[in-house]
Amino acid sequence: MTIDGDVLEIELDMDLGEVMKLKKFVEPRLEYIESIEVIGARDRFASSALFAMLFSIKKSKPEIRIPIIDDGVFNLADYGSVHWIHND
Repeated sequence: MTIDGDVLEIELDMDLGEVMKLKKFVEPRLEYIESIEVIGARDRFASSALFAMLFSIKKSKPEIRIPIIDDGVFNLADYGSVHWIHND
């Protein structure tokens, strides 16, 4: 993870500990970050926590540019699906 001006550069192979460090780093700087770019391999997330965090950031600040989400760089079909069942 590096920050270059208003662009945060991350790698997808972050484990849970690295994602937690990233979260602590990003929280106070979120209003200044304009883009989150992926560097290195772009084929697989190593942790679902990173995936969830990126979508959460996008939902809370829609104007932030996250090319891996905005441009559909990865194929969600590769990750399967989760089916939730609610029983009363």
